[in-house]
Amino acid sequence: MLRALDARTVLRWVHKTPARRAVFRALATATGPLTHQSLDAVADGHMADQLRALLVAHGILAARDEHLARIERWLPKALGRLPDVGERRIVERWARWQPLRRLHRQPEHRPTGPGQACGIRQEIRAVVRLLEWLPAQSSSLASCTQDHIDAYLVTGPAERLRIRSFLHWTSRHNHTRALTAPFYTSLLAADIIAAETRWRLVHRLIHEPDIFIRDRPAGLLLLLLAQPPSRICALSRDDVLGDGTTLRLRLGTHPVEIPPPLDGMLRELLRHPAGKAHRLEPGPSRWLFPGARAGRPMEPVSLSRRLKALGIRPQPTRNASLMDLAAEPPAFVFSPLLGFSEQTAANWMSESGGDDARYAAHRIRGKTGARSLDRGDRVAQAPREP
Repeated sequence: MLRALDARTVLRWVHKTPARRAVFRALATATGPLTHQSLDAVADGHMADQLRALLVAHGILAARDEHLARIERWLPKALGRLPDVGERRIVERWARWQPLRRLHRQPEHRPTGPGQACGIRQEIRAVVRLLEWLPAQSSSLASCTQDHIDAYLVTGPAERLRIRSFLHWTSRHNHTRALTAPFYTSLLAADIIAAETRWRLVHRLIHEPDIFIRDRPAGLLLLLLAQPPSRICALSRDDVLGDGTTLRLRLGTHPVEIPPPLDGMLRELLRHPAGKAHRLEPGPSRWLFPGARAGRPMEPVSLSRRLKALGIRPQPTRNASLMDLAAEPPAFVFSPLLGFSEQTAANWMSESGGDDARYAAHRIRGKTGARSLDRGDRVAQAPREP
């Protein structure tokens, strides 16, 4: 792989830091094929991420879901806080058959996002904290009652409600008596910018001449189409479709037509890619917003930081955009085009007071019921959890 590149560039890159030299020395003296596991054994953290991105870009290693891999490496450490071996095994079995299984079943073109990974970690931490709290109440998971759960929930933050999935799973598998907790929800519109502020930011991105080429379309995708930084960063050049007159962008199930002046900005970004390709990357980047690592897109955290420097706070700005989109009936026509789930559309239609809110809730309930009946018909063929 590295022999095909300029030797001096490669040597400067390898010898730039002692950690990088040590990793290459360990890889050179190791036996057996190079795998993600063997790389994890000789490097960790930022160095492993850098080298893995380079190896994947050159086809030496297959791409993998990095956020999912980090969660699986982190899980034993999180469970190590539980002294009871039996409870630790129960939590691990739940984690692998519930939250982690959901991530494993996602399509290959939709790897785990940073927000999803953060939510899964918070869910597992909430369960661990509950099991750490119970011994102080002269209780355990097996002897826990609903009174214990209610007392635990009212004496702490709302994040404790994330134990609901775990409690329902332990109840079904007879690890506990029947236990439950309310749904964990947040006030969707609690953090939202004013409509005037949103349109002032749109005007600034369109007309101010000194804004960097990649920040204009990224900011407008957030302000106008409610795309989060994680989805913006995941856009590839193949997601931009044009026939010479009309430009479409693949955000959801079907490409959506992009209006001017955003279409012109995206065309300009295709002609003059923002950001330099990594010096060890084989050819131009396939990403619309390339990152600093070879073969990888920009990190959502980096894009959020750039947008905040322009006065665009991603979460409240996206909330305002979602509120505006949800107020335009019928939201279910465009929510699949923009990559929103029907549940998200229903939630925001309810927040905005749109005319379709009641219809949206009915539609969600109907689809959920149909899926439940369908699962019931196939339960005999479905694999059972251990």
